[in-house]
Formats: sequence, C-alpha cells, structure tokens
Amino acid sequence: NPNHYIMTISTSNIIEIEFKFEYGVGYKLASHTFLEEDENYLQLDTIFMPVQKVDFKIENIYDTANNITERLFLDIWTNGSILPNEAIKSAAQITIDLFTLLLENEETNKSNTLEPKTQSISIEPYTNIAIEELQLSVRAYNCLKKAQINTVGDLLQYSPEKLQELKNFGRKSAAEVFSTLKDKLGIILK
Repeated sequence: NPNHYIMTISTSNIIEIEFKFEYGVGYKLASHTFLEEDENYLQLDTIFMPVQKVDFKIENIYDTANNITERLFLDIWTNGSILPNEAIKSAAQITIDLFTLLLENEETNKSNTLEPKTQSISIEPYTNIAIEELQLSVRAYNCLKKAQINTVGDLLQYSPEKLQELKNFGRKSAAEVFSTLKDKLGIILK
C-alpha cells in the first residue's frame, strides 16, 4: 500500500529499512511468523487474504425459442497482490480439486458405509485478531469496545442474541458484525 504511513523523520538522517515478505494463507500471528534468530525485525501479524470483496449478479437471458438461461456476473476486489482473474481461476481450481476428491472418495468407498463426521474450521488462529482490523463502523466498534470486546476471540464468546443485548448495539450493528466475520474470516456465529 503506497499510502501506508511508515514514519516521520524530524532531522535529516539516512534511514535504511529492510523488509521481509512472505506468502501464505489465512492469518498468521507475529509470534509464529519469524524465527527466533530474526529478532532484529519488527514483527507484525499478517493477513494473507488478497480478495477483499466479491459481489455477484445473476441475469436471465431469453433466446428466440423463449428458453431461459442465466448469466453470472462477478465483481471481485483484491488488494492488488493478485489480479481478479487470477483470484477466480484459483478459486475455481480449488473447487474443482475439492469435488474431484469427493468423487474419487465416493468411488473408492461405495461398498463401505461411512460414519458421518462433522468438520469445523478451527477458529483458533483468529482469536487474537483485534477488532480494529475488522474495520467496523464507528457505532459497532464503540459498542464492542464499551462491552470490553477487544479481539475476535472475545467476540466469539457471544451468541448473536447476547450481542444484540449490548447497549446501543442494534440489528444493523449485529448484521454488520456477522457479515464482516463471515466475509473477512469465514466465521459464522451460531
């Protein structure tokens, strides 16, 4: 981000800065980012989520025989580290790989009966994210702060009903928090 503030220099000095960049997936705490020998670095929590927002629209198309087909429009916003076309190709490939695995697994286990398993996404890596990083509206942010909710981990201790019981925290604020958790972190409160 070229507009990101780094520092202010009050006298004329020469500053030498060395950055260390990584690629990854999801969220990584600073304590897990660097090795102990890299103590000369200022360690930061990292968010590896280049897709910031996705919107879609489905449009009906009628042909001359009055048959209906549908057209899908996707709007993809990224942080600039990848192009939207690359993001959709990567997402499509991940989806194809996932369903291919399911089909292969189904074929190999047709004779075996599987015990149903419930899998859930581990929310452990998200518990230390400060609520400031969710970029909520001022009203929602202030209500959470007044209730001593400072991290996503604190927020996950509340059910949707309990959140709406907070002072000045209405349905709009709750809907904003729920959608932000779902869109940015893939977490759904139950």
